[in-house]
Amino acid sequence: MRDVSQKIRRLLYIVPYVAKYPEGVLVDQLAKMLGAERDELLADLELLSQVGPPDGDPGEYLLVSVDEGRVFVDLAHRLTRPLRLTPAEGCSLLLGIRALRESGIAPFDAAMEGAEKKLLIALGRDAREAESLATSTVIASADLAVAAHLRLLVTAARRYERVEIEYAAVSRNQAERRPIDPYGMVHHAGEWYVVALCHKRGDVRTFRLDRIGALHTTMERFEKPANFDLEAYRRDRLYVPSADSVTVRVQLDPLAVTRIGVNWPVGEVTMQDDGSAELLVDCDGFEWVTQWVLGLGRHAWIVGPEEAQTAMRERIGRLYTELGA
Repeated sequence: MRDVSQKIRRLLYIVPYVAKYPEGVLVDQLAKMLGAERDELLADLELLSQVGPPDGDPGEYLLVSVDEGRVFVDLAHRLTRPLRLTPAEGCSLLLGIRALRESGIAPFDAAMEGAEKKLLIALGRDAREAESLATSTVIASADLAVAAHLRLLVTAARRYERVEIEYAAVSRNQAERRPIDPYGMVHHAGEWYVVALCHKRGDVRTFRLDRIGALHTTMERFEKPANFDLEAYRRDRLYVPSADSVTVRVQLDPLAVTRIGVNWPVGEVTMQDDGSAELLVDCDGFEWVTQWVLGLGRHAWIVGPEEAQTAMRERIGRLYTELGA
């Protein structure tokens, strides 16, 4: 059994290795690399020449030859040619490429245009049908508006250009105009958002693109803070709990509520008559929530569950140890 296993490993190694060298590989060199005897290697090569489909013709088998002390391997078409795409599959890829090109999300427009041309060539006679399917696909007008806003905002974010948006917040029945400095775009829970400095509120806010009624570019430039991390903002503000997340209950006194201001983490907040508040936040692990509560000092504490309280006590214990207390 061990000899068979070694032989299989040799065969699996020989084909791709030798195929990389059109000029062939010396038999003795290959035998030394594989730790095999010359005659043993030649027997393996003879076996490889029989590899092919059961009902195939000779042109579909591996072409393995030894000439003037060199081994040559030519792969059959079935081993090198990719599987043929159906028109529907080609249509799906075309829609994806064109959507990316039109969105302006990534600065690879030329590369995507080249990929589209190569895809049409690869589709061969099915290219026309795939294009017909792609051009006849119906896209809702709301999505077209979001796509248009997305492209303009991505461009503005790249150029550090201020824009004005007419934004309809959930709490209002009518849109209001806001000047914003777009820092970047994030896709979250099936929706596109622009993360931007809102000049009306004076801090960084998140705006859903499907709530933007109109968008106007300006000639003004802005400077994005050097320490702003878009991924960290997305993770902290647009968190979606997993199936294994735990709901942590945090109690905050009035001073903590004042310190937080409008910068609440994603969660359910219940305000009390005395100015205090209770926060329910879903967490995957307790690293973030314990750090956040610690940052508020004695003005905030974890009420439950017990494992979250234990994690908090352990973190405080580690902190005392590190400080040498």
